[in-house]
Amino acid sequence: MNLTFVTPEKKILVNQAVESVVVLGFRGELDLREGHAPLMTTLKVGIMRWKNKGGADANKVQKAVVTWGYCEVSPDGVKVLADIVDFPEEIDAMAAKQGLMNAEKKLVQQTLSDKDREETQKEMARMNAQLQLLKEIGRGS
Repeated sequence: MNLTFVTPEKKILVNQAVESVVVLGFRGELDLREGHAPLMTTLKVGIMRWKNKGGADANKVQKAVVTWGYCEVSPDGVKVLADIVDFPEEIDAMAAKQGLMNAEKKLVQQTLSDKDREETQKEMARMNAQLQLLKEIGRGS
């Protein structure tokens, strides 16, 4: 199975041979493997995982935080288009914790429009996912 993983700014992987891909779809977590039924779904903020097939990274689970996007599964493989991707080495734990606290205060202390409330909640979900990812790789508390 091949994985293509892109953002509007860059191509992260193009037709990378993988064993599996796990994404957080609109209705829950999807564990995608060779032979999965075709589908298309929107993605929620969460941790995407994939296991490369062959090469130096074979059997190593790769991880990244993915914000909103799309995932398509077809006989050709899996295609993920994500709005924003945060890799573990790019995440600043202190900044994520501070941003999370600021967003929580904003939700509680300010009267927000529906759009601003939704954006603040998305940002909170992103920061929570960043902190969870750091915890999973042993860089967080």
